[in-house]
Amino acid sequence: MVIKKSVLIILVLSLFVLSSCTQTNTTNGLTGEYANCYGDDSQMITATFADFAPVSSETNAYQSGDEVDIEIILTNLYTKDIAAGNAKVRLTGDAAISSIFSGADVVTADALYSIDSETCLEETTEVSIGPLVYKGDISSKIAKEITGLYCYQEPVIVKAFLYYTANEDEIGTNLPAGANPPSSVQVTQIDQNPVDVDPGEPTGQMRFKIYLANIGTGTIVESLNDCFEYRDIGYREEFDISVSGAYDIDCPDKVTLSRGEKTDYVTCLVNGIDSTNLGSQSSELTITLSGFAYEDTIPSTTIWLEP
Repeated sequence: MVIKKSVLIILVLSLFVLSSCTQTNTTNGLTGEYANCYGDDSQMITATFADFAPVSSETNAYQSGDEVDIEIILTNLYTKDIAAGNAKVRLTGDAAISSIFSGADVVTADALYSIDSETCLEETTEVSIGPLVYKGDISSKIAKEITGLYCYQEPVIVKAFLYYTANEDEIGTNLPAGANPPSSVQVTQIDQNPVDVDPGEPTGQMRFKIYLANIGTGTIVESLNDCFEYRDIGYREEFDISVSGAYDIDCPDKVTLSRGEKTDYVTCLVNGIDSTNLGSQSSELTITLSGFAYEDTIPSTTIWLEP
């Protein structure tokens, strides 16, 4: 009797494993367009102060009147080049106050070259600011924190999927891992209904929702010209959206994020779906997010000054 129960348990477990494998292949077998390199990462561009500029420590301080070279390293994690003039940097805090430091100008970057989509090899771009000169009086050794911002613009192209089926069980994964490029502005979820076809009609329609968010630490601004400007507490982050697929898709063309969670969704309608060509096969959906620039903080560095 014990042996029979053991055999039955093994049989049930085997069927469960087979069922799980079948379901996984149906819903999760798709690979995101950017899954190989930084797909869904929360930053398209990273920015850091270079280790070699400024070079300063408590035992190796700048003296009053010394020129302080500042280099910012920008790295593009996207699989597309970001054209020259589409990214810029500035210093903030004391470094940007002319009565304390001179030389802190806004600087526009050269082209930021894409990563290699196969090897994920990165190229960096150096942006020079300054040199800075401290203009204050120094009576003892002091440390000054150097802070900054960077801002860039580049459309975000998301590669997702729809399923033109009247059977809800045949709807697979709409947004596989890596569907978003590295970006702070992302599509976070897609929910679709089955295709609705009236009896005897040659075509049907389908609704789906696209959920969007600013998942980064920075701010969506209107354009590159609006970077580094003051924005009041009532400011709402906005950008454009366009959606294309196998059929004509009617979607809103503007997204306005909520102030707190920085999220929103749009509802889209697909018309003219061929009712004789339905099934479980995935169909490509391209979502383009544009009409904005993104402003973020550069992690700070410290310089030491002495008389």
